[in-house]
Amino acid sequence: MGCTMRPEVHFTADGWINDPHGFVVIDGEYHAFFQYVPGSTEWETGIHWGHAVGPDLLSLALRGSAIEPGDGDDGVWTGSIVSTGSTSTAFYTSVTVPDTQMGRVRVATASDRTLMTWRKGPVVVDAPDELGLTAFRDPFVFNDDGTWRMLVGGAMPDGVAALLSYSSADLGTWRFDGVAASRPASARTPLATGELWECPQLVRVDGHDVLVFSVWAEDTGHGTVYASGRWSAGRFDVAQWGVLAFGPSPYAPTVYHDADGHPCITFWLRDVADPGGTWAGAHSLPWRLSVIGGSLHLTLHDDAERRLRPIGLDEVVGGASVIRWDPAADGDLEGITTTGASWSLRAVADELRVEVDGRNLTMPRHDGEAVLVIDGPILELAHGGALLAAVVPITTVVRRSGSHVGRRQP
Repeated sequence: MGCTMRPEVHFTADGWINDPHGFVVIDGEYHAFFQYVPGSTEWETGIHWGHAVGPDLLSLALRGSAIEPGDGDDGVWTGSIVSTGSTSTAFYTSVTVPDTQMGRVRVATASDRTLMTWRKGPVVVDAPDELGLTAFRDPFVFNDDGTWRMLVGGAMPDGVAALLSYSSADLGTWRFDGVAASRPASARTPLATGELWECPQLVRVDGHDVLVFSVWAEDTGHGTVYASGRWSAGRFDVAQWGVLAFGPSPYAPTVYHDADGHPCITFWLRDVADPGGTWAGAHSLPWRLSVIGGSLHLTLHDDAERRLRPIGLDEVVGGASVIRWDPAADGDLEGITTTGASWSLRAVADELRVEVDGRNLTMPRHDGEAVLVIDGPILELAHGGALLAAVVPITTVVRRSGSHVGRRQP
């Protein structure tokens, strides 16, 4: 969908952006990395690692490309960063044509603490031959009580998605420890997890081990899900599955710790772009993670709370705005543009439904309020601990459905 107004607080960059990854805090500054095609609003194999820096998560400014194709890489795809002392090491998916589905894990080292310049190193991990994988990418590296661990997403034969596990004592030599977790695409209860787990990441949240990944599936579409369970010695045993994001827009998130040490998550938002051809793709607001009643929940990060303008229903949307909406008390909503109603938000039985551009985007309904963010063409709706995002026409007022501006309906 086209739009004429660039988001105010959601991160965008001239060119194409997708997956955020490698978020770190160094010397009090946030460094955010992401998939980036400078000079084009179309994705291409020869993607770069873009780099943005800022004092908080909503003040990130583009610094350019950090790691670029070349030197044996036809594309520099998604990965993660480990900072140890004064050294930062990136682990990225190195791809070569024509078989870009089968990546290799390569390293690059930052020249200094600004993370502006990187020196490429060797390939440290190849896909294990014995599994017959058809896809292999997105390394996530973390310290596990003194042992370095790497998780990589893989697709095995017969539609089985897998999480590959590696260990290292020095970040240089890696041992394949086997399949940490797997699930066939045919398993769809309580939810489907597809044939490939993209961007797999393990995080400890409120004493719970949580695996977050993006679902790639031929027939059920894409999404972001999580599994809570137990991580031990290179294996993840799933106790509970859950959905973290709804709708076609939020995908390929990164999990990281903010400057206060809290686990957080930021998504790539697909389908949002400048019709003038300047930029394509955006990143979601930052969301803090917690576990409530055994389920993973996201809530608006303090950086976003400080930057968003709180408004009520029927008030003018001025820049990036946030509305607290109680479906039970407030009823259905509609977004008004200069030409009239353009999208609606309805509470229907057991779901919340965003209706825009002839499509219905839904998420489960729970008791309590929802947080609705409007920032230019981006709508983010958080409710029940999960996120739904959509691209909408530029909105001037959000009002109760069927109401007149300024009048609350009984």
